[in-house]
Amino acid sequence: MFGSRGAIALRCAIVVGILTTFLAGGDEVLAQGGPPAGPTGSSREQELREQLNDILKELDEIQQQKEHAKPEAERPAIIKEQAEPEATGEAQATAVPHYDLADMSIVSDRLQKRPEGVSLSATIPAETDSQPTRTMKESLESLPGIALRQANGPRDFSIMIRGQGAKTTFAIRDIKIYEDGFSQTQSDGLSRLDMQDPWFMRSTEVIRGASSSLYDNYALGGMVHFRTRRGSDINGFETFLSGGSFGFFKQAFAVGKRYQNLDVSLFASNAAEDGFIQNSDYTTQTLNFNLRFTIDDKQSFYFKAITNWLDTRVPTRLTQAQFNADDRQAGGAQTPCTPGIYNPNCANATLLHQQRVDRRTIVGGIYERQLNASTVLTVEADYDVKDINQYFSQITDNVNPNYKNYVDLRHDGRLADMPLRSYVGFFVNNMEQEGNTFQNLADGQGTRGALIQNNRGTIRNIGGRFREELEFHPTWILAGGLGFEQSMISIQSINYEGATPLRVNADRTYYNWAPELSLTWKPADGYRHWIRASTGYAIPQFNNLLRNPFTGQPGTNFDLRPQKNLNTEIGTESRIAKDLVVELVGFWTFFKNEIITQTISGSNTASVNADSSQYRGIEARYDWRPLSGLRFSGAYTHIDAMYINFSDRTATGLLVRDGNKVPNVPTDIFNTKVEYDHAMTGWGGWVEGSYYNSYFLNNSNTFGIPSYFIANVNVHKFFEFSNSWVRFAKFYLQLDNIADMKYAASGQVIGGETSAVAATQQAFFAGYGRAIYGGVTLGLF
Repeated sequence: MFGSRGAIALRCAIVVGILTTFLAGGDEVLAQGGPPAGPTGSSREQELREQLNDILKELDEIQQQKEHAKPEAERPAIIKEQAEPEATGEAQATAVPHYDLADMSIVSDRLQKRPEGVSLSATIPAETDSQPTRTMKESLESLPGIALRQANGPRDFSIMIRGQGAKTTFAIRDIKIYEDGFSQTQSDGLSRLDMQDPWFMRSTEVIRGASSSLYDNYALGGMVHFRTRRGSDINGFETFLSGGSFGFFKQAFAVGKRYQNLDVSLFASNAAEDGFIQNSDYTTQTLNFNLRFTIDDKQSFYFKAITNWLDTRVPTRLTQAQFNADDRQAGGAQTPCTPGIYNPNCANATLLHQQRVDRRTIVGGIYERQLNASTVLTVEADYDVKDINQYFSQITDNVNPNYKNYVDLRHDGRLADMPLRSYVGFFVNNMEQEGNTFQNLADGQGTRGALIQNNRGTIRNIGGRFREELEFHPTWILAGGLGFEQSMISIQSINYEGATPLRVNADRTYYNWAPELSLTWKPADGYRHWIRASTGYAIPQFNNLLRNPFTGQPGTNFDLRPQKNLNTEIGTESRIAKDLVVELVGFWTFFKNEIITQTISGSNTASVNADSSQYRGIEARYDWRPLSGLRFSGAYTHIDAMYINFSDRTATGLLVRDGNKVPNVPTDIFNTKVEYDHAMTGWGGWVEGSYYNSYFLNNSNTFGIPSYFIANVNVHKFFEFSNSWVRFAKFYLQLDNIADMKYAASGQVIGGETSAVAATQQAFFAGYGRAIYGGVTLGLF
């Protein structure tokens, strides 16, 4: 009924009416030039002010609903973006979000600001548009402080933020992963990127630094939040076809639409590849369904379902000699393997038929209700089940059903006439595990031998958190939060390797607190400076508790403690010119009781706590757009990671590692990109370069991974059509690793006191050689 001008006029009329009422009742007071006499006048004034505030907030909600009923082209931006006024089409896709402005709720179109006083960065849509979108590495490393390294599968990358998560050789640990508000991290702390198809994504947000007061268990390094495209972003049917080197082929489609009270989107993809490394061929299929329903002007519901099927072969990491001789070999040929006979030290990828056949499904819903103009209630619940069958030196079958529930309450109020944003939340999650481990007979077929172990366990986490953000001055915000969590782990296992079955049980309960405090200064629009102190924690996993720390044999590990860290940082994000944004952050993280794996004897390993270490460094980012469609961007990270107090158990006894570098933590990472999109013709392209400095892989600091620099180039073309069958077409051609650089893209923590001994350890996965990819996205009806 009312447009933008009508809403403004209505607000003005209400304000004038209320002020007229107030003035009419206080003429005598105003004539004296003083404040209202007595408590009655003061109380009435406060009541009117609160009514006015509630009315204006409700008008905001109504106006947003009306704007979304308009055609997409006529709507104002909810996430305000800095773009040239004349930029359209592809050029608009490169707009930079203003993180200090209100953002849209995951569930509805309500405004919901991000946390204050944190290091936050996000990818732009162009990072996953007009590209092969093979993995999330292609876009995430455009952000500072974050690194991705190849693990056991096509999309399986370990993620490191400020050194946290660096020692993980498969999947993701010590970092919380979300997609559209749903946690992708199971109750044991494991996350995997198998489910995240980059083509489905609009952007990815990263909060860097310990964040357990916000995201509870396992947020030692921070949080990564993937946001899929909404139905309004698709507005019809899209299909995607891509192919290229090493047998890569991908097909995908997206269906999406925005209706008056409904936003729905469905994504599906199928990808396959022969692989650059031998024994790394794969097929993977992903489905992602999203439905957002506006029940009425105060209630919204969001339903989400994701499922992924993965069948991939897995190579073995190479020794230095193997890497130099042939970086594409399957690996493990030097290990003791006899076809048809089980040997736990065998790592021959071909004979073991190393493979992952994994399935994962998440189904859940988020209910959001506006209790009043200032308070919003959110309830989330999901069912997350992982079913894995993995073939390595041992064959493992695990099923992990996981239930997760969150209840959050947000309130915008005032404290002594100062704006105050309050948040309180409660959560409970429960994961079960039922698993069996068998011998792998190394006959090239993945044949199972005798049962080695079966186990059954439960992890239950329950806790709460609150946060207050007080704007005590128009340019200063003080934020503080506290999280608490009780974690109960129970695991029972039976080991069959000895003459008689050996039962090993572990029952542990952990209590963790996570305080946080930050101060933010915003002296002007486009400027944000902050200091922050935050904490993180992560409890042990099932397998950490089932090995005796002194013998490495099956037994209960009674001494293992949760990992904890303290993150301190000072940062600035400034728009120092109309077209230039610069971010610079210094951090210093103190790590206590880091859980590491040590070799006790032979193949016997156990988990122990490294007393203390520190990670300090800087993060820098720039985004410069001197001309319409032209963008220069880059991100740099430097990390100095060092043991403070740690004695390493080796074959010769305990060795003090104080002052040594923490292994597998990159020291310098630099990503830079130059891109140009010409809106009038639809042509665009970019050139990017990525540099990794060398770093150590063993605790003795005698062996490391070499540095490397690779460059990629992309050309794309956007066509727009004015008919009802084909709306647009996006073509692209991309060349990766232009110089065909031979490099080790991923390492792992290895043993070996000398460089000669370390060089015989399985350390490296090779990065892809020169590769070319091409594809097209079609927007249909």
